[in-house]
Amino acid sequence: MRVLITGAGLIGCHAARELVARRDEVTLFDLTPREDYVARVVGGDVRLVRGDTRELPAVLEAVQAARPECVVHTAGLIGGNAQQVPYRGFQVNIGGTINVAEAVRLAGVRRLVHASTQGVNDLSQPQPAPLSEEFPVGGDAVYAASKVACEQVLKAYAAAYKFELAMLRFAGVYGYGHYTGGSGVGQGMHALLQAALEGHPAPIGAGIPESNEMIYAKDAGRGVAAAVHAERLAHQVYNIGTGVLATPDTIVQALQRVIPGATASRSGPPRPDRHARQQPFDISRARTELGFEPQYDLEAGIRDFVAELQR
Repeated sequence: MRVLITGAGLIGCHAARELVARRDEVTLFDLTPREDYVARVVGGDVRLVRGDTRELPAVLEAVQAARPECVVHTAGLIGGNAQQVPYRGFQVNIGGTINVAEAVRLAGVRRLVHASTQGVNDLSQPQPAPLSEEFPVGGDAVYAASKVACEQVLKAYAAAYKFELAMLRFAGVYGYGHYTGGSGVGQGMHALLQAALEGHPAPIGAGIPESNEMIYAKDAGRGVAAAVHAERLAHQVYNIGTGVLATPDTIVQALQRVIPGATASRSGPPRPDRHARQQPFDISRARTELGFEPQYDLEAGIRDFVAELQR
């Protein structure tokens, strides 16, 4: 299958890695791709195209050249990077998504897979059970608001132009990356493991919340590939996670099983979350309809991440 992926970051490159392993023909579209990172994660069997999702002609040209059967949209700004300049955050996240949807329409692409986030969940609402895809959405931070808006825009586009749509709400993704988009969880886990490997007290930074669901990047890539290759999409929204909450204590315990003797503590106040995540995702829809099953629990993910850092 021919697939074009916007964004050569943590999710984009690990998705490309999984798709290349399935013998798909993959094109990566990114404003400033790190060629060394792409080569390290994906390998050589991928085409790189430089371009900005904010520019519709560039996106359309790339899509027309790649002739994809599916477009995977992962490019965007995350967390503090989106919040720093709200206009830019909305322009990249919402404007870029509109351009991708329009290019999909104009080029007649069959399916669009969009990287959404657990951040769309409105955690001010009661959380009596694991959060399904029907859990209320909302948010007043730029990142959360932009991702909620993207989901609504894409639903309207898909309804108007009849292309297939899968929006994947990822738990906090961690793994070997460069974190240009601004992933707090990704940066925090990298700093934690790097310090432990060097024999230093490992910092638990603000990017790691007191309660969160996390998914290893290789599992996130497998989730994308599952949505790309699903014979049929019975729904448009899928939770992609592990179904398990992580806390700083459980992270440290897993770290110490991988690196005996490692020590870790908060390097400063935790991220100020007005409403804590009390429940993990319900991932039964992704399991049943996409055949997605996470392969890495927290310890296995940390163990593999450590091995990547040691390479």
